[in-house]
Amino acid sequence: MPDAGLDLGGGDLVPGWLRRLGALGWRILAVLAMAVVLVSIAVRLSTVTASIIFAILVAASVAPAYRYVRTGRGWAASKSAAVLCVVALSALAISVTIIILTFAPYVSQLVASVREGVTAITTFLSSAGVPDEAVTIIAGSVTDFQEWIGGAVSSLVGSIADAATVVILGGFLTFYVLYDYEKAWSTAIRDLPPSQQKVVTEHGTVALDNVSAYLRGTALAAGVDALAALVYLPILGVPLAGPLAVVVFLGGFVPYIGPVVASSIVLLVTLATQGAVDATIVLGLMIGVGILQRRVLKGAVSRAMPHHPALVVIALPAGAALFGLIGLAAAVPAVILVEAFAAPLTTILEGARRETSTSLVPTWLDRLAQWSWRGLIVVALSGIAITAAVAVPGVTVPLVLALVLAATLAQGVTALEARGLGRGQAALATTISSAVLVFGAAAMAIIAIGGSVAQTRDVAEAGAKQTGIDSFADLVAAFGSGITTQVFGIFSEVVGLVVAILLALVLTFYLLKDGAVWWDRAMTGVSGRRRELLDDIAHRSAGILNGYMIGTGTIALFAAVTQWLIMVLLGLPLAFPVAVLTFFGNFIPYIGGAITTFIGFLVAVAVGTPTDIVLMAIYTLVFNIVQGNFVAPLVYGKTVSLHPAIVLLAIPAGGQIAGILGMFLIVPFLGVVAVTWRLVLHVFDPDDTPTVVEGAPPRVVDGPQAASVPNAVTS
Repeated sequence: MPDAGLDLGGGDLVPGWLRRLGALGWRILAVLAMAVVLVSIAVRLSTVTASIIFAILVAASVAPAYRYVRTGRGWAASKSAAVLCVVALSALAISVTIIILTFAPYVSQLVASVREGVTAITTFLSSAGVPDEAVTIIAGSVTDFQEWIGGAVSSLVGSIADAATVVILGGFLTFYVLYDYEKAWSTAIRDLPPSQQKVVTEHGTVALDNVSAYLRGTALAAGVDALAALVYLPILGVPLAGPLAVVVFLGGFVPYIGPVVASSIVLLVTLATQGAVDATIVLGLMIGVGILQRRVLKGAVSRAMPHHPALVVIALPAGAALFGLIGLAAAVPAVILVEAFAAPLTTILEGARRETSTSLVPTWLDRLAQWSWRGLIVVALSGIAITAAVAVPGVTVPLVLALVLAATLAQGVTALEARGLGRGQAALATTISSAVLVFGAAAMAIIAIGGSVAQTRDVAEAGAKQTGIDSFADLVAAFGSGITTQVFGIFSEVVGLVVAILLALVLTFYLLKDGAVWWDRAMTGVSGRRRELLDDIAHRSAGILNGYMIGTGTIALFAAVTQWLIMVLLGLPLAFPVAVLTFFGNFIPYIGGAITTFIGFLVAVAVGTPTDIVLMAIYTLVFNIVQGNFVAPLVYGKTVSLHPAIVLLAIPAGGQIAGILGMFLIVPFLGVVAVTWRLVLHVFDPDDTPTVVEGAPPRVVDGPQAASVPNAVTS
């Protein structure tokens, strides 16, 4: 028996200051580690993260207008969200188009003019007696800057497909952010006490107003600076006035640093082409416009800059390094949100408990750390499971397909049993029927797509080129290459695909025949409330998979038949391959169907008559509107209980995690999670009697009884 006075945690072996420092240190490390993990996940799912940021920024910029039309004009939420979303995205599209047409063709000339300006400055400095070392440093810095500009432009051109995906996905999300933000906010704070709900909502309203004011004020200020430059630069005879105005406009969106860089570029170009006198005049005009702008616009639009400029200076490079241009644009709004919510969140984390001792660990940090290290364990287990599943597709694919097929076919087995067949006979008959359908669909896909996918891609690209919009043609080419690569990658593994299907069918048979017996054996030793909960989870999961696959299969079949029918009636080629692509594409909700039906429209543009093009355009538009706004939400709402915005975000996330298979399976997986997660939590606490009340976590102790490691903390 150990001595009752012995500190088993080892606290009596170290001095008090080290115990206190350790207590504070591990909590800080846990919180930082959780933050790093969350940021890493956001970077890994960069398309989803960028789309969310894009949608929030656009929605925040029109938030006052949304409140006005809702309360002042009495518009419905759907109408308000749709109109403002279209207006905002149209304005953004026009602005981006003008910027691209004005700036992109002249980048090389602009860089050359900057280089000449630097040469003029270095020559002047050398003649003025400035040491050669200083001149070399200045020239080297400018060279690095030129290389950075070139790399940034190249990356933008190279990632046109990714940028288009972000804009399209973010555009749809903008509608849902405007339409459902009140419901989402109420859901997020519903577990808080009423007093805290009021405080958090007040701070959230202030934060939204500040972000909205900052975005609108920054855009207005940048626009005024750009228009002013577009006026005085041509008057002074400075070439490249349009591209330089674009530089000034874009620089206005990066606080502190952007205007300095943009002004330097304008001055260098002016110096290289017009001389020092005109450069001095331009500098004076810039300063004058800035002073006048702040005096005139100060009362009109407040930019609501954060109170701590140092945070902005840190956030700007961090946002750019993590998420590129979208991260740079979101840096200041993020700082505004942090400043607005820091105080109320700290109060919430403090809870009802207030430390009166000399503890170095604040209550909010203790609670955050307790959540963090436990969250790290959950994230680590999830990451290991996902990594293992992706690493062994030969096991994962057949098993997942078998589970989906078994859940989908279970009702058929029950129906056959009701007609007098035994369990094994019913399972065998159902499995053979499904095998015929699966292999038939696979053979049809190989025959239809295998020899025509490249031709379909070429025809679609030809149709895109006939529009005369180069950027659109590049976008279609990028998507076409990606689809072709994925399809050929799948068909190149025909043997592996056949083996996977065979294994899945065998597993499906045994799951249908003996699944209930296996479940009972697995649940041996589990009794009472936990057994009831686990049975409920299993039945709900099977129901979700069954409803999702049947509903999605029906939508996909209808889409494929209508696509084939209209293309045949119009006499367009490639009707069958496009129909097969449409069938499989519609198993990727929203996005897959939109892309595959659009391929049919591009075929009409490439080889059809004007009437064919108009009819295909009407079909493509009507089909996607009806499917996206009525059919799909009804099916997914009833079968997987997921909001359309969650479905839209889940698809690219699944693709980034596990490729095509992830895009197919992420929605039913999330549907199962959405329906069963509360039950899963109850499995770990079936009697709803937690040992630690969430509002009162374990007391922080810094004295001799202090815990020195996380796993020594109670609960």
